[in-house]
Amino acid sequence: MNEYHTVEMLSYGGGVDSTCLLAMNLCPEAAAEHLGITEEQLRESIPEYEWVVFADPGSEWPQTYENLDYAEKICENAGLNFKRVYFTQGFYRHKETNERIYVADWRRLRSDEKEQYIHTEERFKIYEWLTKAGNLPLMPGSNHVCSDKFKGDPQRKWSKKEFGDETIKIWSLGIEANEGKREKRFTMNRHKMTDQREGHEYRYPLIELGMDRDDCLEMLKVLEWDYKGDGSVVEKSSCMWCPFLSDWEVDRLVDADGVGLSEALEIEKRFKEADKHQKWHDAGMPLNKGGTCYHGHHRQPYVTGDCDNQACASHKDKNLKAGPAQLIQLRYPAGKTGKKMRMSIEEYKLNGGTPKKN
Repeated sequence: MNEYHTVEMLSYGGGVDSTCLLAMNLCPEAAAEHLGITEEQLRESIPEYEWVVFADPGSEWPQTYENLDYAEKICENAGLNFKRVYFTQGFYRHKETNERIYVADWRRLRSDEKEQYIHTEERFKIYEWLTKAGNLPLMPGSNHVCSDKFKGDPQRKWSKKEFGDETIKIWSLGIEANEGKREKRFTMNRHKMTDQREGHEYRYPLIELGMDRDDCLEMLKVLEWDYKGDGSVVEKSSCMWCPFLSDWEVDRLVDADGVGLSEALEIEKRFKEADKHQKWHDAGMPLNKGGTCYHGHHRQPYVTGDCDNQACASHKDKNLKAGPAQLIQLRYPAGKTGKKMRMSIEEYKLNGGTPKKN
């Protein structure tokens, strides 16, 4: 019989929730006193972490990276292991010029040209992934895959390499007490993810302790977490143009007029240029045996929201109801009917601000 060991780790995101878990882990006595429980009771939900692991998709807000640097320094001073991990994929680099090309591009080269390149494994940021393929993080009727691809998967791959198959990796996740639905939606809790979940277990300390966002902010204040040195509160973490932005976050994105806004506009532009539904028609509407499109094609007219081709007639009502796919998932009243539709960041800018919801 195999003897399994365990390792307790914090899946750190750099935002309010996971920073609160890290602060409580480092200051258990003060955290327990604030909650009105014993330190032993606190440790039932928040064990002594052996590793704090941050998976960087490459498009977090600058404030998150500031908080990340502060957290890393705090962990270093406390003797707590801190690790940054990244999503990587294969590329080819030219032996002389160091030019980097994608695997698909390398395969199209002549045999003698291929010999001039060497294979490498390199970091691939989420923004590069979306713009290279002309993708959006979320399509109508589809699942959100970014978090697991650029956060969960790199963490699991690193931990497997670091600790092996004989160690159970126990991850603490910062999901609040009032986010029960989010916990159920968590990718690794889905039945189909059983194989990838093998060797990994997940804790939800904030749910166990009954702590919501306000509780976490208050705890960070009590424990004197001051990542800027001026009393600034920790901000919510996410990609700057995450599809699940709320109204105020869309305002922040546009008003900041920085890298995040530039990336959002370029993602939208590349998505429209790719128009994989039109490419599907141009290619003769090929399908796999299961009725799905080949890679790089879409059966639904995600860019336009409608298609007049006779082959798409049976889906017309469904397409019109869904409307065009957009980067941000918020819906706003549009037109005289007031029907709520998704709005692109470009449309937001042209309208001069976020329409108020009814």
